[in-house]
Amino acid sequence: MNYAVLIFPLLSSFFLTACQTQPVSVYDAPTAPQSRIFKYQQAAASTLVVIRDKGMLGSGCYASIFINGQIVAKLNPYEKANFQLDEGDWIIGASLDGAGLCGLNAPRVERETRTKAGETKVLRVFTGSSGAMDILPTTL
Repeated sequence: MNYAVLIFPLLSSFFLTACQTQPVSVYDAPTAPQSRIFKYQQAAASTLVVIRDKGMLGSGCYASIFINGQIVAKLNPYEKANFQLDEGDWIIGASLDGAGLCGLNAPRVERETRTKAGETKVLRVFTGSSGAMDILPTTL
């Protein structure tokens, strides 16, 4: 029996899943320094928390976070930022930022979210095995 036929798919699967980032709990993630959080820090009706996953993929680059097309923060892996937003519809975006390989990333990904008065909404920014960033709600 040719063991190479079995080993190659197993190694490929391992390397693909090892490249994905892993979610971080909102309670475990430290807040990014204020020097890297630029807007939406004044009291407002709702709170949006954006957490960047931990993991090796893209870890040498900041994740630039956008709200309605404006850069609002730069996060390292395992960091979060809190934003105070009025009630309403918002476009949240993310992209890798930096020199070298960081500049070869895909254009920023954007997702729509709605905030309500008194609500805290949590979103995670992650990098999948394809290397593309995405944004999804989380309850962690």
